[in-house]
Amino acid sequence: MGKPSDTRPNVVFIICDDLNSAIAGMGRRPCAPAPNLNRLMSAGVRFPNAHNNCPICLPSRNSMLAGLYPHTTGHYTLWDKWRTQRCIRTIAVRGGAHTEAALLDSAVMLPKHFHDNGYNTFGVGKIHHEGRTDPAWWTDYAYGPDYGPFLWDSVREKQRAHPDRLWLYEGEPLRAYARRYEGVDRFFLDGDQFRHHIEMLFGPLSEAFAGAGADARQGSRAPFRYVNDEERDPLPDEKATAWALDVLRRRHDKPFFLGVGYMKPHCPLNVPQRFFDLFPADSLELPPFLADDCADCARALVEHRPYGFLAYDMILKGGEPMWRKWLQAYLACVAFVDEQVGRLLDALRQSPWHDNTIVVFTSDNGYHMGEKSFIFKDTLWEEAGQVPLIVSANGVAQANGVCRKPVSLIDLYPTLIELCGLPNEPHNATHGHPLQGHSLRPFLEAPRDGVWAGPPVALTSVRGDTGIHHSVRSERHRYTLCQNGEEELYDHETDPHEWHNLAGNAEYANVRTELRARMMEMLET
Repeated sequence: MGKPSDTRPNVVFIICDDLNSAIAGMGRRPCAPAPNLNRLMSAGVRFPNAHNNCPICLPSRNSMLAGLYPHTTGHYTLWDKWRTQRCIRTIAVRGGAHTEAALLDSAVMLPKHFHDNGYNTFGVGKIHHEGRTDPAWWTDYAYGPDYGPFLWDSVREKQRAHPDRLWLYEGEPLRAYARRYEGVDRFFLDGDQFRHHIEMLFGPLSEAFAGAGADARQGSRAPFRYVNDEERDPLPDEKATAWALDVLRRRHDKPFFLGVGYMKPHCPLNVPQRFFDLFPADSLELPPFLADDCADCARALVEHRPYGFLAYDMILKGGEPMWRKWLQAYLACVAFVDEQVGRLLDALRQSPWHDNTIVVFTSDNGYHMGEKSFIFKDTLWEEAGQVPLIVSANGVAQANGVCRKPVSLIDLYPTLIELCGLPNEPHNATHGHPLQGHSLRPFLEAPRDGVWAGPPVALTSVRGDTGIHHSVRSERHRYTLCQNGEEELYDHETDPHEWHNLAGNAEYANVRTELRARMMEMLET
């Protein structure tokens, strides 16, 4: 394999789905041992105060790939028609709303900007939420998101619940939620029926798919063959790794951008038994938990999206043992992803591209593991906002560096184009919005003392049943402002689990005022 004459660095961009910071070395408890991610941390800089800009898959990835905030594009939810509609843009408590063009449709997404500037671009799995999306982004794209395998009802052609879990759907709490949120949360609830059974399909592959009559399908509905953990079809993430390894073995006459989108630990939480064996359920540490944790939270946030509370209540119907079983499955999937990353890093090390390749590892959003009686994403609390972020770049990123400054996924676009020498303003001039993030290069070179052009806070926003709400995270505090004027303020130095809302505490009035002003400055840009 020869080396390209164009010596600009290659990029291996790895993004997981629903991966929080429950990774050894990232600070979340409980956590999974992650020797391969720790290897990547030792080679570069980790950002324990990194955040997404909208804590749910599609809008988070669109914001990251476009380099535009959700409040600029109006895109906050899974069901926004982001490519065609004119999005409604509303600034919390500033009154009024107006419409703008569908900015995301004209934005030059990150892979396309690399493709337009002389890079070969390769992608596999869930990079964009919808997969390949636009052929103009990619030189070669294997396949998009595959959420399977999962049980399938071959008669009614729909996902079905595991027979051993049917009791979770009977009676309460499902009926109470269905009555309370009738006509509101249609995505997860259809009358008194739970629509997404894969959420409750957690356990070893052998438990989920072994046995006579088990009809297992991939996300494409193609049959999934399972005899045992050694004799089975590969999981989507295993196939993604194999394809990415093939790309690394190819001859490249141009620099390349390789995007690898892993599905895990997105549900269903099913991987081989050996990963579950790493986390004996009976001795598993539970997340930090405070009874009635939401008592002092903004009601608009508690009522923002009911699903996470419902998922927690359904799982806790089986008591603490079922909660531990869910935690075991989530952490097993984290360990599974770490193994996939290790295979990629090994192949990169053995390739001619190792010394000239930037590696980025991150996730689209965080995930509650039972904190605040919630199991899901899509909140403005730390558990859903924080994401793992590691950047390794030979000759630039300090080895084993730790940057605790608040940064976010929107900063990855300008970081990569600066490191790779691409033009700074890729966006279509018709919409008039330049990139809104800032390059992390100063923090890669000097993780503790770097001075950058970005803001002193990271901004995350949501839109749900109670309106549009925004949160900013500084080095020490989190401040949240809801559309109805409710506020939250947490001091992470004394309250790392956000158990005590200080928004009404006079001693913190100056902090609240300053963070609110910072938020408004960002929302007005």
